[in-house]
Amino acid sequence: MGNFNPSPEKFGAEEGHIEEHLLNSLLEADGTAFTKEVDSYVWAERNAEARALAYLWHLNRRMANQWDPLRMTDFLPRFEKILGIRPPPNETDVGRRAKVRAKMEAYGAPPTQQVVHDLLTVVLGSIYAGLVHTPSSQAVGRVPGGATVPGGVTLANGDWYSTIAHLAIKTVQPAGLDDATFYDAVAQIALFLSDLLPTWVTFDWFLDGVHGAGFYLDEDRNLDNQRF
Repeated sequence: MGNFNPSPEKFGAEEGHIEEHLLNSLLEADGTAFTKEVDSYVWAERNAEARALAYLWHLNRRMANQWDPLRMTDFLPRFEKILGIRPPPNETDVGRRAKVRAKMEAYGAPPTQQVVHDLLTVVLGSIYAGLVHTPSSQAVGRVPGGATVPGGVTLANGDWYSTIAHLAIKTVQPAGLDDATFYDAVAQIALFLSDLLPTWVTFDWFLDGVHGAGFYLDEDRNLDNQRF
């Protein structure tokens, strides 16, 4: 076993380890009054001190990783609670870390379609099929008494309602993905977009049918979450 390698296996030179630097620093601090021979008691004591300090240094670095969303372990459930993330029951730790990172990066980010697209790509994975934008010329809006926006749309008379700032999220259910897993995944959309989008933007998701747009009476869920 080498002087500075932490295990019997050696994969390259020992020089440059932090233990070596700490040991040399401690020996130099002793001055010339003490021997620096490897088989001396002084060297053995300083080597033990260097290893203890190096252990604490490595431990501190590993502790810092608990604030890194792609490296955290013990702090992962805590950050999920802080950020309001409820991962699906079958979610892997890698997926959970990716969602924590995506939620962190969303804070302060402009709520552009590209930002929303990137976020949903992480949150939904293969279930996400894109965003459907409705131009204002095709949007529906109602306000009490009705109104006409100069150079814009005409709003019908009725209760407050608008699809002008509505974001439709198209999803698909890949073959082999059971319903429970699918619904667990899409349930996370609100958790992520509610903190990102402005209050005047509405959003919802829909399941694209296997035959494309529209609904068919011989398909499941054709009257609840497919588009038609």
